[in-house]
Amino acid sequence: NTYYGNFYLEDETGSVYVYGLYDEDGNKVFTSLGLKEGDTLTMRGVRTSYNDNPQVGSGVYVSHIVGETPEQPANSATLSFADVANRTSFSTEQQVWEQNGVKLTNDKASSTNDVADYSAPARFYKNSSITVEGEKAMTKIEFACNNASYATALQGSIASGTVAVDGSIVTVTLGSAATSYNIASLGAQVRMNSLTVYYAE
Repeated sequence: NTYYGNFYLEDETGSVYVYGLYDEDGNKVFTSLGLKEGDTLTMRGVRTSYNDNPQVGSGVYVSHIVGETPEQPANSATLSFADVANRTSFSTEQQVWEQNGVKLTNDKASSTNDVADYSAPARFYKNSSITVEGEKAMTKIEFACNNASYATALQGSIASGTVAVDGSIVTVTLGSAATSYNIASLGAQVRMNSLTVYYAE
């Protein structure tokens, strides 16, 4: 979330979700700092937790060193839910997100909840459906969920392909390459930060 500065901070011991980044006077500073993936950040904060997942609350910026931007593999593309700039349509029945030739459609389907107006992360409710489309035939999809609990919920909703879970990342390897992949009904709410599709060579 680029307004408050909600992001994952990672080092050799693991990763932690930072819930807000401020200066010494309590002003929001994340946007003005221009931080990006690959930068080295020094900060301090209070250890908290949410749903048994560790977080840093009341984070205070100290300094940072600009790092190299990670290269995206040539045969892949990422769709981010960091803000609604990538959402091309929205109603209480359906939302569509598009970026880098990747499209995700979330239909209300048989959910008792309307489609939700959220980003960073996007929320997809129980019994709604998700369809991912790529501009070429896809062989694999990586879903970056907001935490491990949502990854487990997503894993339990997937009926086709080979599924692997690593923390908050759910990877689905398709049985055969396809331009579209559907999860017909989510078994529980899922919150997602991004997804990456991998294309056939």
